[in-house]
This record gives sequence, C-alpha cells and structure tokens, in this order.
Amino acid sequence: MILIFFLLFGVVQAQAGGSIFGAQPTGDPQQSGGVRSVGLGGAGLAIWDSLGIHADNAAQMGGITGTMLRAGMYTGLYTVSGNSQNDTDSEFGWQSFRLYLNLHPRYRTALGVDPIRKSDVRTIGLDTLFFDTAEGMVAEPFERRTSWQGSGLDIRWDHAFVLSNRIVLGATAGFLTEHMELISDLDFPDTDASNDARDASFRSVQRFSGFWGGVSFLLKPVDRWTLGGFWRSRASSDFAYERAVNHGGDAILLEPTGHRPGAFGAGVGYKWDRMWTAYADYRQQNWTVSDYGPMFSESGLRDVDATALLLGVERQGGTRLTDEGFDRWDYRAGLAYRLQPWQISGSSGDVVETALSLGVSLPLAQQAGKLHLALEGGQRVPEDSDSSENFVRFYMQLDMHERWFQRERRTLRK
Repeated sequence: MILIFFLLFGVVQAQAGGSIFGAQPTGDPQQSGGVRSVGLGGAGLAIWDSLGIHADNAAQMGGITGTMLRAGMYTGLYTVSGNSQNDTDSEFGWQSFRLYLNLHPRYRTALGVDPIRKSDVRTIGLDTLFFDTAEGMVAEPFERRTSWQGSGLDIRWDHAFVLSNRIVLGATAGFLTEHMELISDLDFPDTDASNDARDASFRSVQRFSGFWGGVSFLLKPVDRWTLGGFWRSRASSDFAYERAVNHGGDAILLEPTGHRPGAFGAGVGYKWDRMWTAYADYRQQNWTVSDYGPMFSESGLRDVDATALLLGVERQGGTRLTDEGFDRWDYRAGLAYRLQPWQISGSSGDVVETALSLGVSLPLAQQAGKLHLALEGGQRVPEDSDSSENFVRFYMQLDMHERWFQRERRTLRK
C-alpha cells in the first residue's frame, strides 16, 4: 500500500496541450474538494462522515478517528471547436496531497497542498502585417507561435475543533504561490536582405505569492439534515512582472500590489435512509480587474462574479458482515453549473461550464481506507463567441487510514 502511495505522489506531469482556457488569467483550476466531491458534481460541503471529506471544509475533519493519508491524480481530454476548426489535447497531473492527524478527541489538524492550475498551451497560426511603402500598402504574412504555461500551489494548514456531536468548527491558514509564462514568436519569411532580422520574440513572466486565512463549520441540527460552509480571505501581496523583447529590448521588472480573490460557499445534506444521501452546494468568488495581474492589464478585462451551483446524490455501501463484493462499494452522481472567471479577449460575455459526473469508491482490505474514482464530462461555452470546448476528466484518489497517537491500554494478567 505504501508503494502505491509513493507511485501516486511521485507522478510527473506530462502534458500535450490542454484546455484553451488554460491561457486565461486564472488558468484551468482543478477541483480541490477531493475525488469523492468530484463524483458529487463538486458538492459535499455538508458531508458528515470521514469516508472522503470535502477538503474545502476543514470542519469535516472532526469525524476522523485515526490518521489519514491522501494522494490523487487525474487525466483529461479536451476537444475544441470554433471557426470551422477542431483540435484535441490531453493532460495528466496530480490532484491533491494531504496528511490528516487525529491529535485529540476534540482537535484534528492537516497539512496539504493543492494544485491551482496546470496547463501548457501551444498554438500556431498565420497572421498578416500591413505597412505603407513608397509603392503603396504592402501585406506580408508571418507565422505566430505562442506557448503558455502556468502552475501554482495552495499550501494549507487546517484545524478542526469538535464542540459537540452536532457542531464542529474549522480554521485554515494558507500560502498561495503562482507562476505564469507567455512566449510569443513572430516568424517572417526569410529574404536575402532580412536574414531573419525581422523575426521577433516576446517573453512575459508573472509571479504571485501571498498568505490567506479561512474559517468553516459543520452542523447537524437534526439527525437527517447537515449544514456546512466555508469562507476564505483574499491573498494580498505583490505581483512580480517581467517582460523581455529581443532586438535589444530590455527586461522590465514591476512589482505592483495585487491580490487573489477569496471565496465562500455553503451546502446542505439530507440523508433519507442508512445508505442514500443528497447534497447541494453554492459557491461564489468575486474577481476584480486587478486580481488578474499585470500580464493581462491590457486585455480589456472586467469584473466577474464566478458562481457555481452543485448537486449530487450518493449511495454508500453496506458495512455489515453479510455485505460482500459490489454491495460494499459507494456509488454517486452529480451535476454542476459554473460561471467561470475566464475571459475572452474582445468579448463581454461569460464562460458557462456545465458538467455531469459519476463516481465510485472501493474499500481497501481490512478497512484500511478507500480508493475513490470519478469521471467528469462537460462543456464550456463562452458567450459572444462561436468556440466551445468539450472535456472529459478521470480522477483517482487514495485515502489510507492508520492509527497514530493512540494510547496503548494495558491490562493486568491474571
């Protein structure tokens, strides 16, 4: 089992493209709630058990009885259509890593990292440059090659305080770091006189890092109903921005003050019998123009309220001695509607994402944990644009439970 864990955590990302929205100011964020949450359409802020807790709600750690290790990965396939053209790209990366510790009957803590985005987009296209000469207007075609890549980590320290068997509070301290790089090459046709002198290359790099904090809660007012939610502050710091141009252009280093927006969400869960539970979540994140950073300051950005409505239903497997095979598996399905903070140049419309997801969890031997699997498929459609993107993602996550910090009970022999 330990070998499987290190295989999952040691995966090296190897991508051959990715989402067309990866080159947006926010990249292509991964779901941070966990693979069980993905199978529920992203919902699950009100999950009460510890079979696969929603990572955005630190209060859910109150149900952990031992120590838990979490590691996950995903693979995705994207098909883009627009302007009578089609393209398909794929990606592969890791999804989350966490160590949950049960230190006291009323206190739990966890250390973890989540990816913010992982994208590597390369586009090649033809363009035309028009300029005046003594003979009149001249049109000269050239090839434009663009490479965009970005990555980031959200490092979290979570805490859960169990006030009673119906109230759990959570607190989180986090550190966010991001890196974006955009390289554009303009390749003009060679002539005897030019000797590649007209070719141009632009390189822009944007970095950001900042601290943030958050609080969360989990309530069970009655036996069948649960409530959960979280609030996350904005991360404020400086953007480090560097832009360099060939042909003698000097690098420009700027550090304007900026921030990444916070977020909040709330959810409800209803358990109508021993096995069946339904969840519904609402999330919101408010983006202002200054949140996207100096690399995109000239792109005609606008403020966006990114929202999401998430629904999921789950059937938990049996735990009785007579339950065997598939009867011990957990099954789930979900629907998601997301208004994303991505923006299309020259468009004032929103990017709407709809998705359907399916999930299953397999118990490990000797109740040592769960293997969570999820399949998510959907479509992203920008308003005021004839392009669209279909995507399919497969997620896998391993949660392993062990007993640490447990006092040994000794008895006298007779």
